[in-house]
Amino acid sequence: MAAAVFFLLCLTENECTYAAVRDSVRRCLDTVIPSLFAMMTASALIISSGLTSAVPRWAGRLGRAIFGMEGRELPIFIFGMVAGYPVGVKMLCSEYLSGHITKRRAELLSGLCFGAGPAFIFGCISGQLYGSRRAGLLILASTMSANAVLALLMAPVLRRTAPAAEVPRRFRVSPQMLTDCVIGSGRAMAEICVMIVFFSVVNSLFIGAAGAAVVELPRKLHYLGGMTAEAPIAAFLDVTNVAGFPRGDWLLLPLITGLTSFGGVCVLLQLAAVTRGKLSLVPFIIMRGAATVLSYIICRGLLPLFMEGETTAVSSIRTEGTRSESPVPSVMLMIMVVVLMLEVSGKKETYGTEICTK
Repeated sequence: MAAAVFFLLCLTENECTYAAVRDSVRRCLDTVIPSLFAMMTASALIISSGLTSAVPRWAGRLGRAIFGMEGRELPIFIFGMVAGYPVGVKMLCSEYLSGHITKRRAELLSGLCFGAGPAFIFGCISGQLYGSRRAGLLILASTMSANAVLALLMAPVLRRTAPAAEVPRRFRVSPQMLTDCVIGSGRAMAEICVMIVFFSVVNSLFIGAAGAAVVELPRKLHYLGGMTAEAPIAAFLDVTNVAGFPRGDWLLLPLITGLTSFGGVCVLLQLAAVTRGKLSLVPFIIMRGAATVLSYIICRGLLPLFMEGETTAVSSIRTEGTRSESPVPSVMLMIMVVVLMLEVSGKKETYGTEICTK
C-alpha cells in the first residue's frame, strides 16, 4: 500500500517529483561521484591486496591496548572516518566475507568505522553555508572525536570478541584486482546514487504533504532560532540536503554536526545495499545514535573557539563548493565503468565457452 501511495503521488505531483529528481541527479554528478568513487576504489584495493595486514606490530599492539582493535582493523577505523559514509562498512563487510573477522565483530566495528568525507564536509557544508574552512574543521574534529570516544567506550567489548590469533596474509596487487575493484566500486556508486534520488523524491513529497503545522512547529523552539522543520527533516532523511540550512548561522552548527555524524536514513539504506544484508545494522544504528549526541556536545563545547572572529554577514558569504562547471566528467566516468563491466563480462563468457568446447 505504501508503494501504491508513493506511485500515485509521483503521478499527481509531477513538478515536485521532477524537481527532486533533477536536483538529486545533479548532486550525485557534482558531489557524490567525484568525492566518493576514488575512495571506494581505494578501499576495495586496500582490502583485496591485503594491505591491512601490513600494519607494524607496534601499531597493532597500540590499537589493541587503546581501542581493543586488531592490527588489520585499525586502518579501517582510521580510513573509514574520513573516506565517506559507506566506505568503512563496505571494507568491514569484505573482511567478513573473506573470513578474516567474525560477523559479530564486523557489526560492532561498523558503528565506529564511519564518517563523512572532507570533500562533503568542506564543499557541501562549510563552503556553501559558512564560506569558511573553520566550520568544516569543527565538524570534522567533532565527528572524529565522537568516534574516538565511542571506540574507547567499546574497547572492553571489542577485547572480549577479539580472535585468538590473526591469520597471516600476503600483500599482492595485480591488474585484474584493480579492474575488479573499479567494477565493484562502480556498482556500489550506482546503488548509492539510486538511493539518493529515491530519498530526494520521498523527502520532497513528505514536505509537501506534511502541512504547515509540522513545518512551522520548530519556530516555537527558541534554540533553533525560528527555523522551520523542512531543513532538519530533509537532512535526517538524506544528509546531502544539509545544504538547505540557513546560511551563516553558527549556532546551528552543533545540530548540523549531529546530523552529519548520523548520516541520515538514506545512508542506512545505502549501507544495506552495499553489504547485501550480510551484516545487521541494529548495532550500527545504536552506536550512530550515541555518536550523534557526542558530536553535538563536542561541537557545542568547541564552538566558541572556532567561532571567534568568524561572525560574518550572510550576504557576504561566498560559497565555495565542489560543484564542477560541467557534469560531463562524472558522466564519462560512469560510461567508462559500464563499458569496463561489459568488456570483462564478455571476456568471462568467451573464456567459459572455450573451456566447455575443449
